[in-house]
Amino acid sequence: MKGKLEILVGPIASGKSTYCEQKAKDGAIIVNDDAIVTALHGGNYTLYSEDLKPLYKLAENVVVHGALTMGKLVIIDRPNHRASMRRRYIGLAKSLDLPVTIVMFKRESPLVHAKRRFFSNHRNLSLQHWEKTCKIHETLYEPPDADREGFDEIVEVGDVRSMG
Repeated sequence: MKGKLEILVGPIASGKSTYCEQKAKDGAIIVNDDAIVTALHGGNYTLYSEDLKPLYKLAENVVVHGALTMGKLVIIDRPNHRASMRRRYIGLAKSLDLPVTIVMFKRESPLVHAKRRFFSNHRNLSLQHWEKTCKIHETLYEPPDADREGFDEIVEVGDVRSMG
């Protein structure tokens, strides 16, 4: 079995993590930057350090490369709103001659996404924090472009709550 990479692209609270929960049950390997930071700090994400960012990325790279080599479906669970964020993962898969799919999630107004995040899992942060974060993410968004980025296909996902 050959590995495959899926890169999720969507705003905060658009259904990416719900999609991943369902795919993990089928054996997919989920790479989530928050989970890696939490794992490296004994379960405490608040210990995140900008100085350790190279270590966090190294851990992601090792997991992605290793799982793809083992023939697994690897899913990158983060907003991936910029081409520069997607480039590293595409390069890892392409270095192994493996396919890359961009999985697109519905984009709504930043306020809709902020409210969804706040009311589902606010992480002890205010609604205003989530509004500001969602607005920033929206300004950074670059639509995926297969010719420029080198991935193989784009799949659009509807409401993941109805997935079985």
